[in-house]
Amino acid sequence: MAILLCTSLRPSPRTRTFCNDLVGASSVFTYHQRGKTSFLLLSAYAHSSGADRLWVVNSRFGQPKLIECYDCKEIRAKKIASFLIERAMLRRELQSEARSKRRNLKIVYPEDYLQKKLYATLVEAVGRMPADGPFAELHIAPYENGPAELTFIDAETQVPCGPKILLRDYR
Repeated sequence: MAILLCTSLRPSPRTRTFCNDLVGASSVFTYHQRGKTSFLLLSAYAHSSGADRLWVVNSRFGQPKLIECYDCKEIRAKKIASFLIERAMLRRELQSEARSKRRNLKIVYPEDYLQKKLYATLVEAVGRMPADGPFAELHIAPYENGPAELTFIDAETQVPCGPKILLRDYR
């Protein structure tokens, strides 16, 4: 299972860094520089490269604001989920010492009842992951201004290995 990660057509440097932090968090993400590629060609590229999912990160006023997730099992991608971002904290802002390494992604089941629907949406957006090897755990925690806070944690060292995402809404 692989997730092809790309940005909107004119990304800000912060949005590019956000995408690079996601790639550093887990080996399931592969970053593709979009350039002026249309969405249809991007969808066909994701399908031909063997990626099961395509995530497009859109920005507004220089900040990552929306992650749209698509299923790429067919040439024409089908939208699965959207995550509206309130704020994204980059790895450098978290002062994380975690190094980039090969990790699978594991979504940790939330303790709070209100995050169970978000958990199901994330599982659908990420897809089926391998069950072996070192892991980056995606933790879902309550957030006062939105539905949840997403944090990537290295399972071995328990330090942040990716960005922290404060969600405003999701579908």
